[in-house]
Amino acid sequence: MTNFTLRSGEKIVFIGDSITDCGRREESPPLGNGYVSIAVNLIKAKYPGRDITCINKGISGDTVGGLAERWTVDVMQENPDWVSIAIGINDVARDHEAKKELVKALSEFEGHYRQILKRTREISAHVILAEAFFIANEDGGMRGFGVDPYNAIIHKLAHECRARLVPLNLAFKQAKTKGTAQVWTTGDGVHPNPAGHTLIALKLLEALGW
Repeated sequence: MTNFTLRSGEKIVFIGDSITDCGRREESPPLGNGYVSIAVNLIKAKYPGRDITCINKGISGDTVGGLAERWTVDVMQENPDWVSIAIGINDVARDHEAKKELVKALSEFEGHYRQILKRTREISAHVILAEAFFIANEDGGMRGFGVDPYNAIIHKLAHECRARLVPLNLAFKQAKTKGTAQVWTTGDGVHPNPAGHTLIALKLLEALGW
């Protein structure tokens, strides 16, 4: 018996920023060349008999507010059984660059996130929430606008809506103890290289009982 939760006939939408997009709208349609494609291929390799529809709706540079604006078209109209959400690092960076007060920034982040989760409940889709992460160092070099306060919100919301949580920031912290950040990132600390994308895919599938 397997505990893998995606079943034949189900549909999953992966949505997020450039880490999810990964060329899916340009050079590598329709799934991109990152963790989404890797995860889909691993599923096919292990469960070749399962007919699972996988859709990538990542858009480079997006924030959780951006997700809220396009949720109707990119999620609701797809009517998926599962929605995997990986968002946050652009919120962290832009809030820092705008010198936004942290309490206000977190309130807005949580408000938008709650909005999309509320709408997702309307179609009774299962939810997967991934932590935001910064591979290069502990706080992303953003002096108090690191990912931890945003991830605390993601953890809280995952608990409230009984979502599957993918602890990516923790995974990369642990991975860095076995190799430098350069093993996992393209060099900017945000965008994973192929090894980093593979780690994301494995952690995502792990959360689904793969």
